[in-house]
Amino acid sequence: MNLSATSKSFYEDSTTYVLVVALVTFLSLIPIEIKASERPSGTIGYLQQLEEKDWILKVEALHYLSENNVNEGLEKIFKLASNKTENSWIRSKALTAYCKIQNGSTIPPILTDFSISKDSKLRAGAAEALSFITGNKSEALSLKLINDDDETVKFNALASYSKIKKEEAWPLVQKMTSSLSQEVMPIASKALIRVGNNEALKKLQEIADAVENKRALIDSLSKTKNTNTIPLLLNLLEKTSIDNPNFAYIISSLSIHENETLVKPLSNLINTGRDPAVFVAARVITHLLQDPKIGKELRSAINNSSTPETLEAVMIALGSKNMDPDIHKEFFIGYLNNENPDIRVLSTLCLSHCKTVNLYTLFKETIKDEESRVSLAAMNALMNTPLEDAPTGELVSYLEEALVNTDTVVRKTAFDLLGHAGNADDFEPALAMLGDALSGTDTIRREAVAEALGSIAPDKGVANVARRQGYISNWMVLGTFLNDKEHKAFAEEFEPEKTIDFEKTYPSTYVWALQGNQRKDGEKAIEREIGWAEASVNKTNGMLLMGPLLPPPGTFSIAYAVSDFNSTKEQELFLNLDGDDAFKVWLNGEKIAEAIAPYLPRQSCLATVGNIKIKLKKGTNRILIKSANIENEWWVRARITDANNRPIELF
Repeated sequence: MNLSATSKSFYEDSTTYVLVVALVTFLSLIPIEIKASERPSGTIGYLQQLEEKDWILKVEALHYLSENNVNEGLEKIFKLASNKTENSWIRSKALTAYCKIQNGSTIPPILTDFSISKDSKLRAGAAEALSFITGNKSEALSLKLINDDDETVKFNALASYSKIKKEEAWPLVQKMTSSLSQEVMPIASKALIRVGNNEALKKLQEIADAVENKRALIDSLSKTKNTNTIPLLLNLLEKTSIDNPNFAYIISSLSIHENETLVKPLSNLINTGRDPAVFVAARVITHLLQDPKIGKELRSAINNSSTPETLEAVMIALGSKNMDPDIHKEFFIGYLNNENPDIRVLSTLCLSHCKTVNLYTLFKETIKDEESRVSLAAMNALMNTPLEDAPTGELVSYLEEALVNTDTVVRKTAFDLLGHAGNADDFEPALAMLGDALSGTDTIRREAVAEALGSIAPDKGVANVARRQGYISNWMVLGTFLNDKEHKAFAEEFEPEKTIDFEKTYPSTYVWALQGNQRKDGEKAIEREIGWAEASVNKTNGMLLMGPLLPPPGTFSIAYAVSDFNSTKEQELFLNLDGDDAFKVWLNGEKIAEAIAPYLPRQSCLATVGNIKIKLKKGTNRILIKSANIENEWWVRARITDANNRPIELF
């Protein structure tokens, strides 16, 4: 929003005024922690913003530079304050920033000039800036401005006078705050908090209860950075709905105070025993304090709570990692069987932060919870539990109900947990329980089960899992023969396509090529002898990764894969093939498929042919695949199913 082109009186517009107040209030609550001896990293940018036309950028820069006491900004800030063509509200804010950074005991002439200006905004700026003049020189001018006809000027001056005189200012403050308009209540609150005696704080509480613009009051209290505001803000927080934007705003205001100054007021709030008070204390602890000592008081107070919301707030506070949740583990355990599923979830999450408990022991029944979100919370917590805590060889029975749960998310999470925490001892029990899923038609479940089983499978167990899904898992492989980017060799007929002899070796050539370059001009291919080797699929999804199985390089290469299998009868089935980059397939010597993927540099080039109807003969059948690769990935995959897409295990 850029309002620089509007008239100088734009702040009189009510909508704009609300935006201005909101912006300044927000900026005043941004925590800035930069050592005085260090130059703030954003200094240059904010100095430049002072010269922008956009008033928002100027206000943001003034706030940043004054909060960080950037002395090198004094000249530009002074220039902005002195610029008579600038809006008077911006000039007043510049004066306040100037005096705050300067932090001197002498009243600058510009402040005196502002104090006698006909413009009430400039006088108000002078009255506020007086609070940053050290010593007693600002006392007389504050008293003079207290008699101003404008209430904003008058009460800003009263706030500055109260900062100088403190409790001595009470008689005057008491008199001036006996009857207040809504407009000046927030400003008057600064004077009361700076006086700080019991009567002033009592009056301040009355204002807090009566003021309509709570946001402006919070802003004024925050600017004083006085610890006496803490009980008042906590009281205000207790009376504010969590859905009200002011709730988060008050917590932000509390954040400007050191943690040690929050402990006693929070303790007093907790010890009232009021349910809303305990709720508020828990929220503040969660967001700001994180002190294990006060956690014990909070836990004791919850015994009198009557609402789930307060219990939840307390559990969240105590369950934080920085609150030493192990101190409260028995408290959390006591809610694992609570009738409210949200509380059961919370107790589970809190226990997941404890270091001295075996969650597998604690969550044995929780993962069976009828509410899926409770079961999921438990299993997700177990994913971060030390692996040595898992029941070795018994994880499948431990997860049994979750592994067969009708909720697909619960079931998938159980598969993931099995794969994460299981080991080879769990493989056979898992295969016995979940094997039916591998031969089913539910693709999502089959793949999830296969992935989980593959992660705990012993040697050759991966091929077993792949075979159960209908993938051809055992092969003889031969390679490599030299290919090129145009797949010219792919069209040639090599010896294995004529006859296969697993004892024979073959002459072949290769070149080293990088990033799609075939060979340098005049480069001679290298010759070598190659032979057949046994291989198994190395992924549960049936992929036969050619690169690791064959002598390098895998670029610009051709290889063959052969598998012999037995069929007990003549039958018609379906073959599904895919691979990277190209393949030809023969069944019992007859070519049945060919596919070449378009070449994409340094990318996967997927070739696929699905649902090829094949006729197997009774006895031994042979499938031969010729696979070609240019660069990047290199793999082939073959799967046989019946007409209903049910896997056929033949290999």
